[in-house]
Amino acid sequence: MGTRDPQTEWMRVRAYRRMSGEQRIALAAEMYEDGVAIVRASILDRHPNIGADELERQVRHRVLPRKLALEVERYSQTRGVQRESQ
Repeated sequence: MGTRDPQTEWMRVRAYRRMSGEQRIALAAEMYEDGVAIVRASILDRHPNIGADELERQVRHRVLPRKLALEVERYSQTRGVQRESQ
């Protein structure tokens, strides 16, 4: 990432300070969702025939911290076994 102009950075800081906490959280959530969409598109670009479950697994492994991604995967596998038996 390039060097940011100090004046532009100060304008950004002031804009964030004018926002309510709710607005900042909404902005962060939107940025996170945009990031996930970019990751998903990148995976689909490389693997156009990937299945939905594998796609979501790969997204989790790229977006989440490793430990959390593994915990979610174990939980998902357990839920999959429970769904099949019902």
